[in-house]
Amino acid sequence: MKKVEELIEELITNPETADDESVAYRLFERFGRGAPLDYLRPLLLSTDERLASLGAWIASELGEGGKPLLDVVGGLLGHPAKKVRFWIIDCILLWADTSDGREIADVVRLIDDPEKAVRWKAMVFLFRASRDQLESALAYLNAEEPGSPNALGLRWLLHTAAQDVETVEGELRNSDARMRKYAAVAAVRMSTEDRHPLLLAASSDDPEVAEFAADRL
Repeated sequence: MKKVEELIEELITNPETADDESVAYRLFERFGRGAPLDYLRPLLLSTDERLASLGAWIASELGEGGKPLLDVVGGLLGHPAKKVRFWIIDCILLWADTSDGREIADVVRLIDDPEKAVRWKAMVFLFRASRDQLESALAYLNAEEPGSPNALGLRWLLHTAAQDVETVEGELRNSDARMRKYAAVAAVRMSTEDRHPLLLAASSDDPEVAEFAADRL
């Protein structure tokens, strides 16, 4: 059985092997068995999108044990590869706490990402994140860009208005696409108590809102 450092060296030498699922699984298995996390850093920081994407996927699967990598992954939310951005969102959800407002705010901004899959994942983050995480992101945005659209959206999401059925249903019909997304997140967050907003979201004329809500039904 090859050691983790040998697998990493092979990948860096031949980046095309990152597309081989058997290689990816073998490397993931090594980290699952306790291989030092520092061996993953060269992949995460690689300029080769295939290697960075593989590193991001493995990091996202590490659970709480991967938290020491937060200092690396936080800077990858603006990575040019959509797969990297997509998987790193999971890392921030699992590892970021109230002292990581900047990283969480960077995820919030991805609700406007040019890639649909990343926008969807950012919405998933917004409904799964704890209130403490969202408040830390809002505190960061209030300090750095208080008038930004996402600061306003996040402020609304954390307000009691986002727990009111009629208000949420009204925002689902908002002419602003971003606010419709925040309303869809609010609909999911309140769905254990009242599913009507979520059902309305699932029938929205906005295909992204409808698809996101339907996934939660």
